[in-house]
Amino acid sequence: MNRSLLLAAGLAAAGALGLTGYLSAYPGGTPSSVTNAAPYCARCHSSTSAEQLREMPAAAQASQTPEKKHYPGILKGEESYGKLSEADRGKLVDAIKAVDKNSTVTLTLSSTTVKPGAAMTVTVKTHGGGGPVVGVMLTDNDYRNQSGPIQTEGFVITKAPEVTGMDGKAQTKWTDARAAGLPKGINYVNIYDVHSDPVAGTYADCKVEYSLKAPTAPGEYTVSAAFLYGTEKSTPLGTVQTPDGRKFPLGGGGAESGRIQFAKMVTITVK
Repeated sequence: MNRSLLLAAGLAAAGALGLTGYLSAYPGGTPSSVTNAAPYCARCHSSTSAEQLREMPAAAQASQTPEKKHYPGILKGEESYGKLSEADRGKLVDAIKAVDKNSTVTLTLSSTTVKPGAAMTVTVKTHGGGGPVVGVMLTDNDYRNQSGPIQTEGFVITKAPEVTGMDGKAQTKWTDARAAGLPKGINYVNIYDVHSDPVAGTYADCKVEYSLKAPTAPGEYTVSAAFLYGTEKSTPLGTVQTPDGRKFPLGGGGAESGRIQFAKMVTITVK
């Protein structure tokens, strides 16, 4: 069980890192990796908080935050950002900071004390994210490089996660893409048609509900959720359109413009 989950996470990592091509990775989601995943797969993303890297030295933690990893390159006009004037680079950073400030993820459980093997639900709500696709992963803790799918603790996802887009309608596009015969109870989903506009001050609200069966062994378990999203494509200054009509962040498909954020970790008691 755990071995297969690690393999699945590894496949997702390959897709997100671009080993199957940038076009199959963020910012357009991971359409070729419809499987369980863990946030360490998105190496190019910036961490929204050093707390998620707290096992690392302080300097290493800081190097992964937007203040070190993303904003400076824009303001200095490095690589593709050099196409913008100094004033526009400042405007782009201001817009991205607004997206960062208004992007959140929260976790709600049907109960924090359950019997062994009991049914329960976990609801993940996201606010913000640049879109057009954001990712949600239900994880066993809130460490960026050391968390795994919730199933690694003995939980079972009993059916396909129920995804609600920013329009309030159910989405099944992600789990419908699972190969015929494979179970759809996976910890990772893409949410489509997400749009936030920092200039207008409008931000997307989405939801994912997971149906779980608790571990059979009594004890205390932790649960969190990772929210993966982009920032630059929320504004025309940060968007580049390819000849075939696709849109990418100005910094590129593997840019540090992506983010990893965690919901506050919750402890579940099984007894």
